[in-house]
Amino acid sequence: MSHKGMLTAATAAILFAFYGDASAHEDISARPRCAKQTVFVAKKFYTMNPGRPEAKAVAVCDGRIVSLGDSIDELKPWTNAVETTVDRRLEGKIVFPGFIDAHQHPLLGAITSNLPAIAALNTPQAYGPDIKGVANEAEAFDRMRRYEAALKDPSTPLLIWGWDVPAMGRHLTRQDLDKISTTRQVLVWDASQHHGYVNSVVIKQRNIPNDIKIPGVGRDDKGELNGQFLGVPAASYVIVPMLADKLRPAEATRLMRWLIDLNRSNGITLTTDHSVGIFSVDSEPALLNAVFNNPNTPQRLVAIPAMHSFLAKYGSADKAIAAVHELQAKSTDRLIYRGIKFFTDDSFNGLTFKPGAPGYIDGTSGLWVTPPEKLKGLIEPWWRDGQQIFVHSIGVEAQDATIEALRSLQSTAPRFDHRFSFEHFGMARYDQIRALRALGAVANVNVYYVWLRGETYPKVLGTDRAQDLSPLGTLVREGVPTTFHSDYPIGPPRPLFGVTLAMTRTGQSGTKTLGAGQTVTLDQALRMITIDAAFVLGVDDKVGSTEPGKLADFTVLERDPHDARPAAIKDIKVWGTVIGGQVFPASEIKPPR
Repeated sequence: MSHKGMLTAATAAILFAFYGDASAHEDISARPRCAKQTVFVAKKFYTMNPGRPEAKAVAVCDGRIVSLGDSIDELKPWTNAVETTVDRRLEGKIVFPGFIDAHQHPLLGAITSNLPAIAALNTPQAYGPDIKGVANEAEAFDRMRRYEAALKDPSTPLLIWGWDVPAMGRHLTRQDLDKISTTRQVLVWDASQHHGYVNSVVIKQRNIPNDIKIPGVGRDDKGELNGQFLGVPAASYVIVPMLADKLRPAEATRLMRWLIDLNRSNGITLTTDHSVGIFSVDSEPALLNAVFNNPNTPQRLVAIPAMHSFLAKYGSADKAIAAVHELQAKSTDRLIYRGIKFFTDDSFNGLTFKPGAPGYIDGTSGLWVTPPEKLKGLIEPWWRDGQQIFVHSIGVEAQDATIEALRSLQSTAPRFDHRFSFEHFGMARYDQIRALRALGAVANVNVYYVWLRGETYPKVLGTDRAQDLSPLGTLVREGVPTTFHSDYPIGPPRPLFGVTLAMTRTGQSGTKTLGAGQTVTLDQALRMITIDAAFVLGVDDKVGSTEPGKLADFTVLERDPHDARPAAIKDIKVWGTVIGGQVFPASEIKPPR
C-alpha cells in the first residue's frame, strides 16, 4: 500500500471515529420543502431581535417563521419557490412576538377566580366585566351572608375566595365564620391562596384534632383551634379536599379554557403552570395534555412540576426525577415540561413572606415554606440532574436563603447557563441583586406588587421598602435577565398593564410614582413580556422574537405602544393573537355554550 493510500485510510478512520458513518446520517438535501406558506402583512412587526428590529411582512409555513422583510418583494426568494397566500388581516396593525405571562397557574388560578369572591380588588373575568372588589370588612361579610343564603341544600359546603389580610387589617377566625353559618361548612381561601379559614362546623365534621402537627395552624388563648390555617401546608390541608368537583376532567378543562380566553383577550400566547402536581401528580398531566396539545387551543404552556408534590408522591428524589424525565420526554411545541419548582418563604398578599431585618412593623417576621437549612439539600439532586430551578422567593430574608443555596450549589457542582430563577422577587437589597448577576441567576418579578400594595404597605414595612417593591430598574441596570408576570389572580393577566406599571410604578391612587429609581424604559418593559420572558423560561429558542425558524406566535395590537403615553399603554386594544400561523381574533372570544 502506498503512503498516500495509508494516509487516506488513516484519515478516514479518524473521521469515522469523530463523525461516524456518514451514510447513516440524513441527507439534508432530501428534506421536504414547505408545500404552502402564508405571508402576513402588517403596518409593523416589532421583532425583538436588535439585529433586525422591524419588518412589514413575515412568511410562515408549518407553524414556523420562514422569512421576514420590509415588503413582500423582499420575500421573493421564498414566494417564487413555494406556493404562497398573502394574509392581509393584520394590515394596519402593530405586531409583536407573542406576549408571555411567565408565572401563572392555569388550573389553580381559574378555580379561585371562579369561586364566590370577596377580594378587595377587582377580579378580571374572561367573559364580561371584572368582579368588583369589596370596599371594607362589612361589605365582605355581607357578600358572604348572601352567598350562604343562596345555597338551597343545607349540607352543601360554602367555599369563598379572596379575603384580603392587608386590606382588611386582620385574619379571619372560626368565630367570624360561625356568624355566616353554624350548620354548614364555611371555608374561606384568602386572596394570596396561601391561607385558609374555617368555621366550627368544618373542625367538627372533619374531626380536625386540636393537637394537629401542621405548621401554621392557629389556636386561641385557650389552646383551641381558632379556624386559621396559615401558609401553604396548612391551607392545603383544609382547602384541597373541597376541590374534588373542580378537578373532574370536564370541569377542570372548562376552567382552564376560561383562563385561556382571559389570557388570549389580553394578547398572551404562552403561559405557565408553576406548580404542576399541586392537586394531583397523576391526573394533572393528562388534563394539561388534553387542553394544550389540542391544535385548536390558542395558547402554549410551559409546565413546571412542583417538587414537593412529586417528592411526596414518589418518596425519593431519584424516583421523582425519573417521573419528571418521563413528562419532559413527552414535551411538544404546545406543552413544554421544563425544570422544577421550589418554595422558600410564604405569601406576599397574606403578609407571611420573610421581609428580613427589621421585619414587619408589628413585630412579626413571616413564615418559611422551606426552612433555609433544608433548601440546598432539596434542590441539589435536581441541580445535579441539570434541571432548571425555579424558586418562589419574595422577601429579603428569602433572597438571602435562596442566594446562599445557589452559591453553595455553584461551589460544589458548577453549572453554566443554568437560569436559576428567583420567582416573584418582591424585595431585595442592592447587594442581593448584584449577587444574582454574579451567580448567573435570572429574575421573574411580580410587577403588580407595587401597584397592589405600594400605598398601603408603608404601615406594614415602612415607606421606603413599600415603594421599592418589585425592583425592576435595579435588576435591569445590573444586567440580570428579568421578566415580569401576573401570578393571576394576584395580579391581572394584562401584559400591557404590566408595561405601564413597569414604566410608571403607580399605586392604586394612580397619582404618584412609587420608587422612581425602579422604573424601566418602554423597550425594556416590552422585552420583559417577549424575548426576556422566553429567556427566563428557557424557551427562547422557540418563542420570544420574530426570527426564521421560530414558532409563528404573534400578538396583534390596534396601536403602537411607542406612540402612546406610558399611562395609556395599558388601554391599547388587543386585536388578537396568532399561534403557529393560526389567527385568533379577540372579537371571536365568547363564553362556551
